[in-house]
Parts: sequence; structure tokens; C-alpha cells
Amino acid sequence: MPELPEDPFATVSAALADAQALGDQDLVDALTDAAHAIRALQATQAALITEVDARIRALGYRMSGTAETVAVTLAMSPRSAEHLTDLSVELCSRPVVWTGLAEGRIDATKAQRILVELREVPDPRREHLELLALDYATDHTPHQLRRYLLGLTCDHDPDATLRKKALDNRGVSITARGHGMADIAGYVSAEVAEAFMQALETLADSPDCADPYGQGDQRSKDQRRADALAGFLTTHCTYQITVDVIIPADTLIGDNDYGAASKRLGPLTSELARSLCFSPDARWRRLVTDPLTGRLVDMNATTYRIPERIRNAVKARDLTCRFPGCHRRAEYADCDHIIPWPTGKTRATDLAGMCRHHHRVKTHSAWKVTHDPTTSSHDLTWTSPLGTIHRTTAHNYHRRD
Repeated sequence: MPELPEDPFATVSAALADAQALGDQDLVDALTDAAHAIRALQATQAALITEVDARIRALGYRMSGTAETVAVTLAMSPRSAEHLTDLSVELCSRPVVWTGLAEGRIDATKAQRILVELREVPDPRREHLELLALDYATDHTPHQLRRYLLGLTCDHDPDATLRKKALDNRGVSITARGHGMADIAGYVSAEVAEAFMQALETLADSPDCADPYGQGDQRSKDQRRADALAGFLTTHCTYQITVDVIIPADTLIGDNDYGAASKRLGPLTSELARSLCFSPDARWRRLVTDPLTGRLVDMNATTYRIPERIRNAVKARDLTCRFPGCHRRAEYADCDHIIPWPTGKTRATDLAGMCRHHHRVKTHSAWKVTHDPTTSSHDLTWTSPLGTIHRTTAHNYHRRD
């Protein structure tokens, strides 16, 4: 192990000393210069990523694999890399916005705001609005800029084209949070959102407001609104609850309190996991793991069509998409032959869970994958279009203790 220098923070100390030596105005000027330099580098990064994208697309594959290459190069998730790649390419296609970033007039957050909010506006109107937005953004916050851009798009949408496109994007999504909680987000028309909040306020203020956790009058306004929503669903909707719970055998029977999780919501407390497992109101599929090995049992088949029992075993083994850095749940992914059938057999050791996007990347881009079917960890070796090597293994179900 290399020895640490006597002062491991010598560089930081020197930088702080330089800052302390500056007068007030010089300090503010230096901070401004640093921000401008960072923004210029962000513009340069966008240009570099755009060139990476151009070179990989020039290989001529049906899918580029650029986002995946950026992901493994910068050690970020494929989804974040895809977002960064798309943003970089779009930024380099909008000279007004890119120049504003390169000159330090705006930062990457403001550049993204301008790109996103004006994306549906056709040229030359879009370039005109970009110039207006760039001038406004120089001395306003991202939040203020967003409100300004929304005003611009409403004022410059005489035939309501942007409004119609926005309506087409309406939807509801769920995002897992810690401790068995989740966020529910809805992208809906403004009048629907207003009606929803007014109705929820009425239910929350009612003396008959649902109280699923028995907290009574101690609840905050936000808690009452959340309980009112749950009560409304219970009263007015008929539905079946399917709970996929992963739990070590000793935690299930109460000998330990570690390692429980839900495929949808992530880690769970043992108390909540056992409650879900034994609830008479829920249909659930239990995945009990060995507390010592954390492994699931393999199964075999001799046909191309993947039997449901093997499909379930592969998805439970992998838990997430097996592409490097991807966290999409294997539960909703494809069960893919690593080696095309019939060369590759229809058995769990020759199959891998892959989200539809990365399944297509494997098939239609310059990304390649190989595996060693003899390893218990089911290792996959991925080679990027630029020749870098990356490895993934099956999910380890060892509990958190």
C-alpha cells in the first residue's frame, strides 16, 4: 500500500491559501472566472461526446452503442450516459446555445433548460427564442429561466401545436425510494392537476379521512393528503396486489432482520417484508434465498422457446439487466440467448436478463458479449465499439449484514 504524504491535503491547503490571500473583489472575480472555465469545459465535453457518437455511427451498425460507450468510459449509468449523449449532440446542433455555454454566459443546467423547453419550436422561431432566452438567462436562476421559457412557448404558439404535443406526453410514473416508500409522479393537463389537488384537499380535511397507519390527529397536512389518496383508492378501486419479495429464509421466519427487498421498491425492512409476505389481501411470489450462498437454483431445457420456470429463474438470478451499469429490473426485461440458439442452449447458464434497449444494442451494434458457463457467478464479458473490456456478474443476494 503506498505511503501517504505528511500532509495529504497539501494541494487543497495551497488552493485555500491562495484564496485567502485575495481581496474581496478579487475573490469574487476568481470565482466568476472558475465558473466560466467550468462552463467552457462542459461545452468542450459536449463536442467530444458528439465526435465519439459520429465515429461509432460511422461503423454502420443498426444501433450505435454510443451511450453505452460513454457510460463505461465515465463510470456512469447507461441511462445517465444516454441523457448526456443526447444532450451533447443536441447542444452541438444549436450554435446559439453552445456558444453561450462555451463563453461562460450560461451553465449546463441553463443550456439544458433552453434546449428542452424550446425543443418542439420550429426554426427560425426557435433560434429567435434562443437568443431571447440566452440574454435573460445570464442574470437569472434556472427556475426563473424555466418560467420565462414557458411564457415564451405559450406566447409563441398561436395554433396550439406545442399544447397538443404536450398532451400526447401525459402519463403517470413511480420511482422507488428508501424504506419501502415511493414517489408517484403525474404529467397531466393543468386543469386536471388543479382538480386533483382540490379534491385531495377536501378528502384530507374530512373527519372521515383514511388513517391506514393509525396516527390520528398527529398527522401533518402532507400526511393526511397521502392517506386520503390511499383511502380513495381502497374505497373506489378493485385491484389485486402482487408483491415480489426477496427474503433470506432465516429473515422470513424471524431469526434475523436483514436482507429483505422488493423488486419494485428495493430494500425493505424485515418487518414490512414479512407483513407483505403474510398479508391475506395480497397475491405474492416469494423468492427465498439461502442465507449463506445467496444463490438461486439453475434449470435446463432443450428447446428454443424458453420455459416460464427458466425465464423466472434467470430474471431472479440477474435481478437487473446484465449490461454494464444498467439497473433496469430484469423482471420486465428480455430473457436473451447470449449465444444464438441452437449453438447456445436454452438453459439458465446460457441466458441473461437484458432490457429491451440493451438486448437490441447487443444484437444490432458493435458491442459484443461472451461468457463462461462454468462460473457460478455467471460472468459476462462485454467489449465496447472502441475496444474497452467490461464485466458483469449475476446478482448477489447476500443480506446486508
